[in-house]
Amino acid sequence: MRRLSPTFGLLAAIALPGVLAAQDVPTPPTLRLSFYECDMNQLGPTGQQIENLEIPIWDELVDEGMVQSYGYFFHSWASEWNVGIYTIAADIPAILSATEEFGNRMQERHPDADGGLNQVCPHHRDGFYTLGPRTGMADEPGGGGNR
Repeated sequence: MRRLSPTFGLLAAIALPGVLAAQDVPTPPTLRLSFYECDMNQLGPTGQQIENLEIPIWDELVDEGMVQSYGYFFHSWASEWNVGIYTIAADIPAILSATEEFGNRMQERHPDADGGLNQVCPHHRDGFYTLGPRTGMADEPGGGGNR
């Protein structure tokens, strides 16, 4: 069996979005997942800041079309990466732009707010993913699946 070179894979990854755009195929949205390693006993005030200060700004950014969705998820049993944030937008630049705008609005409206999760969670990591086929979103770009 013949193997493709790593260079071919890299070129395909770079060219594929352009090929899809040239065919007027809607490009699927991008998902950013941020995971935090937190002491859940310390999360109380940070959780209040998230709900009362941060989420209203993200709601505005959704209403303005900068992102499609933003939210948090928590778990108490799986791994040490127990707090997560998801952001869905058209692409990575849109997520980065919305994140910058969020920071500007937080600084302007709540200059005395602490660093949120960064204060109670010693480690975090981010990843960007292109959404693939999924259910319940047939009308959205990249959507599909059975209803």
